[in-house]
Amino acid sequence: MLEVDSVSVVIDGQTILDRVGLIVEDGEVVAVLGPSGAGKSTLLRVVAGLLSPDQGTIRWDGSDLSSVLPHRRKFGLMFQDYALFPHLDVGGNVMFGLRMAGASGVDAASRVKEVLDWVGLSGFERRSVTSLSGGEQQRVALARSLAPSPRLLMLDEPLGSLDRGLAERLVLDLRHLLRRKGVTALYVTHDQEEAFTVADRLAVIRAGRVVRVGRPEEVWEKPGSAWVARFLGFANLAESSITDGVASTPWGKVAVPKRAAGQVVMLRADRLLLRPEGTIAGTVTERLFRGSQAVLQIAVDGAPSLQVEVAAHDSPHPSDPVRVAVPDGAVSVLPADDELA
Repeated sequence: MLEVDSVSVVIDGQTILDRVGLIVEDGEVVAVLGPSGAGKSTLLRVVAGLLSPDQGTIRWDGSDLSSVLPHRRKFGLMFQDYALFPHLDVGGNVMFGLRMAGASGVDAASRVKEVLDWVGLSGFERRSVTSLSGGEQQRVALARSLAPSPRLLMLDEPLGSLDRGLAERLVLDLRHLLRRKGVTALYVTHDQEEAFTVADRLAVIRAGRVVRVGRPEEVWEKPGSAWVARFLGFANLAESSITDGVASTPWGKVAVPKRAAGQVVMLRADRLLLRPEGTIAGTVTERLFRGSQAVLQIAVDGAPSLQVEVAAHDSPHPSDPVRVAVPDGAVSVLPADDELA
């Protein structure tokens, strides 16, 4: 089990990590999700031992790793650019990871074949890495990281250099492989869909602080703050006054849980309904096609535009008048203060 305990890093007077705490259980995949510059890669460097924290401790199974050199931590690290050696073939690149761990001979050669089979590259040992596609190179880098059987695998934006379609296919393969082999992993990404697909738990990081931790479905249902909700792509957030279970929003009054804490009301676009009896009247100004779904921007007099997701077939078009109903499950209440204390 990895334990990050109150880790802070200050570089050139700027706080990059601020009292970060995080636990990764054995066999668990935790995705560290956040925007560029939030401190994600710095956290990986600290865990790997490539950077010493100014405060806090990294532990593995309760043992302090402060004095343990990076190559003795038995952690694997996979970078976005893969860092493959062009003068070595596929087998040589995978073998490199084993030799760094002290393996050699017949057992090492057998291990190379085994991990290449895991990643779908069986028989690629003699292929030049420069002849491979981006997706194949990603698989070689993953095989090299897995070959020494690291007790923790760290992945730093592993799909960031691939085109969207290929990344979407490979993230599923990666998820299945990590789970099938019971790999303990810390996975850094800025891509929400990637993180939700691959992770058992998410740690959302903002300006060097972990601001939300939970299973993907928990974070989606309860972002915990207006900032996290906006980062995850939610729209329709507005500061609102709440009295006796009723919130006064720019779009009108909506029912909220009577004990709701917070002053920002979010109307979930995917749960709003277009109904003749809807209490919000507006006009469609934009329709974005998203396969089976359409995302509508609806102008509402005296209020911000409202985003609504509907089935694409037979959905309204720009200039069409609509009425929007707000069922109970479409309303979330979040803390109003987006500032970091």
